[in-house]
Amino acid sequence: MNLKEKIFTQIQQQTASNLYSTTEIAQNLGVRRNTVSYYLNQLVAEKKIIKIGGKPVVFVDRAAPKLRDLALQNKYQNMASFKAALTKKDVFTEVIGYNSSLYNQIRELKAAASYPGGLPVLLTGATGTGKSYLAGKFYEYCVNKGYLQKDGKFVSFNCAEYADNPELLTSTLFGYIKGAFTGADTAKPGLFDEADGGMLFLDEVHRLDAKGQEKLFSYLDKGEFSPVGAASATKKVHVRLIFATTENIKSNFLRTFIRRIPVQITLPPIKKRTSEEIRSLILHFYLEHARKINREIIVDDKVFSTLVHIGYENNIGQLKNIVLLSLANALKRRSDEEKTAISVKLVDLPYKVLMSNYVKEYAVSSREAAQLVIKPTSHIKDFLIQRSDSNHIEETMRQILTAYAKHYPIATFKKMADEKIAELCDFLVFKQQRLGVGPLPLSFFQEILNQKFGYLQNDFGNDLNGNVILTLAFYFYYRQANQWHLSLSEQKTCKQIMQEWDITSDNDQLTSLIMSTATEIFNLHVDEFDNLFLLLFLNSIQKSENPDIIHGVVLAHGYSTASSIANVVNKLEGKNLLDSFDMPIDIEPEDIAQKIRSYVKIHQVKNGLILMVDMGSLEQIPQLLKTSLDYPIAIFNNVSTQLALFVADCLKKKMTLEMIVKETKAAVNNDYKIIYPAVLKKNILIICCNTGVGTASKIKQLLLASLSKKINLLIKTYDYDFLNLTGQEKLLKEKYHILAIVGTVNPKYQDIAYISLDQLVNGEKIEDLQNALAGFLTKKESLEFNSNVVRNFTIEKVLNSLTILDTHVVMKNIDLVLKELDAFLTKPLKNRTRMLLYVHISCMIERIIRKQPLTSEPEGLSLANEQELLNKLKSSLNILETIYSISIPKNEVKYICELIINSESDINTSADDNNSFDTSTITE
Repeated sequence: MNLKEKIFTQIQQQTASNLYSTTEIAQNLGVRRNTVSYYLNQLVAEKKIIKIGGKPVVFVDRAAPKLRDLALQNKYQNMASFKAALTKKDVFTEVIGYNSSLYNQIRELKAAASYPGGLPVLLTGATGTGKSYLAGKFYEYCVNKGYLQKDGKFVSFNCAEYADNPELLTSTLFGYIKGAFTGADTAKPGLFDEADGGMLFLDEVHRLDAKGQEKLFSYLDKGEFSPVGAASATKKVHVRLIFATTENIKSNFLRTFIRRIPVQITLPPIKKRTSEEIRSLILHFYLEHARKINREIIVDDKVFSTLVHIGYENNIGQLKNIVLLSLANALKRRSDEEKTAISVKLVDLPYKVLMSNYVKEYAVSSREAAQLVIKPTSHIKDFLIQRSDSNHIEETMRQILTAYAKHYPIATFKKMADEKIAELCDFLVFKQQRLGVGPLPLSFFQEILNQKFGYLQNDFGNDLNGNVILTLAFYFYYRQANQWHLSLSEQKTCKQIMQEWDITSDNDQLTSLIMSTATEIFNLHVDEFDNLFLLLFLNSIQKSENPDIIHGVVLAHGYSTASSIANVVNKLEGKNLLDSFDMPIDIEPEDIAQKIRSYVKIHQVKNGLILMVDMGSLEQIPQLLKTSLDYPIAIFNNVSTQLALFVADCLKKKMTLEMIVKETKAAVNNDYKIIYPAVLKKNILIICCNTGVGTASKIKQLLLASLSKKINLLIKTYDYDFLNLTGQEKLLKEKYHILAIVGTVNPKYQDIAYISLDQLVNGEKIEDLQNALAGFLTKKESLEFNSNVVRNFTIEKVLNSLTILDTHVVMKNIDLVLKELDAFLTKPLKNRTRMLLYVHISCMIERIIRKQPLTSEPEGLSLANEQELLNKLKSSLNILETIYSISIPKNEVKYICELIINSESDINTSADDNNSFDTSTITE
């Protein structure tokens, strides 16, 4: 961290009651005062801090939580003027959507307002999108911020009023002199004169003909104009201009006119506003009427739900009129004497609304009887779920720091952190509804990241495919609008997590490159939170391929139907097992299918997908997905909380897709269908171990290292218990052509060759593995593969690849355990068993040292009758507990016991089997 960054950090860490002066910062850092002053002035110029005059001069961070949304200057004369600026209200916060779908529009309006003298603004958008309303707020903002005097007028004029009389329109705008035309007996000022010192809003400005537009050139260029009839005389005024139009700019305006309006802002139609904004607009209009008539208004939930979900051809203006008409109809049903609250029912909505598909299919069948009671004293925020002002990225990272501070075992903490990162990425890509959050569009981040890092997928351990790039793009897209402050202790904690996480050097290097891009190209101020997120995210995608996972998704029409079901189920299960998609009532099936395709790619769905849908058009999704389907998909109709809870419970138990469908059908009795991929089976080599996929993954790496080239073959790692689930063999055989199974325990799949790890080490089954790969390797490559396997699968190489422990020492120590077991058993352990125990126990020691013990219990064998062996095994393992200062959990002992029983019963006895495995050449 250079000196300038250290100074900025000092400013960020100070409290509101203890602001640092230049002298104090210099003393804290042990540098000269004039050096600190130089860098502080640079930070002020860069708009990172604010300078407050007085004795002494102090500085504050512009991005502090209470300041980040305020339009503040770089410098203030004294503390009093600074505090006064904090109390000035930003009128744009009253605009519904100011921090979401209208964020960029309001940001540009603020920029136009703050420019010296102001910049002309053109608002475009369909009828009823709120152009006139926003123009009024723009004027209020300029007055509030001191850009316009309080006595400056807001003059509004609709050019359509005189569209058929261009001369009259021109004279209305610019005024005329005496004698300018017949009947002009006296001079008359125009709207420009009236708006002098204020703002002129010209609505429907496209109604100005070419001459009228040209007439504006002089004012736009020089700040002066000529009244009608005074071609040689000019008047100078100070008027801020804002225009509005519903028409296409290119076809309705002179290019020379448009060129003179630098700020052109398009307002979105209501269908592109978020659901929360639409709800707020409905509440706003009912609140207006409640205050106007000073009555309580009770709105039936079916009315509110209908207004949220139907379409509006004429946008907000149409919604406003529908609200007004519903109130008028409700009042008509009351007698004149009634003074009670006004109750708005579904029947009070206009006929056209009542005939909409939403009312027919959903509202009339809804059993909900909730009501909104809107009082004249109510506020919109009373009815909406209040969201935290802090952003989701910051919240997630602070949760990870909090979890770390609780000193969980590192394995538990890693799992929690991975889940938090996955939830954050899901939220940013699928759930976040803010449409415009900063100056740079999402496409910009995606394009730059793809250009910079898309090609790196072969150079680093990660597969930086388009979906990973998209997730990073969403992260930085939302990051640009949010700032936070890390204390020195939080920065230190981030660094500690990164040190303990065992991040690969590749990921560390890649993170540095991405952080540099964020700073230099995106112009973002990134910190340890960003660094930690990138490292954890890249680390998670590097190991995210988990074929055991079947994904469950709830899809339902409505504002929050699907997410509500999924949230309830996930909370009950204590784990995020289900995802959800809330769908507008009029969404097209193809749009839903596209969302699912994106979900499938990002979540790497391989082993199956369960969709729980509510009705109608969603049943078409399988046909839309089928063209690119390479995984089985199950669809349940008529989703309910009961159905979702049962499916989630099955997912938690890691059942196969077929078992989940069978069990759910029997318990809930919903209609369902299963669709299998209509593609050729892929060839696969399965690698299996009996304590998770850690050991299997290392064996996979040794096999890949033995191949001289990439071959068109899947090599997948599986847990032994997973392979032995009911129906799993059938499912895998339907999906893949299994060439062979390699590993430490045999799942006993019918007609599938099994090659144990010890058989690779002693060379007994290398030829069988060669035969399995015969269709992928030439004769020369097959011979080379044989040599590589002999070299890579020695006992030393295997153990070195599986553990960081010293191979020679750990084998000597394990030999002490095996000697005790041999003395206990009636005959010595067989070669294969001894080999597997070397591998398993060495990995176990390292897991326990790293505080990553297994949390599951062995499921494949009942150990009730093996208590004597368990006790002896536990006693024998005490040697290792003493040597390595560890405590071996009971479940680890059970796994070793299960391994011995399985291995000893699985070997066909031969003359060599009773010979001990000779390790003298290794351990001497």
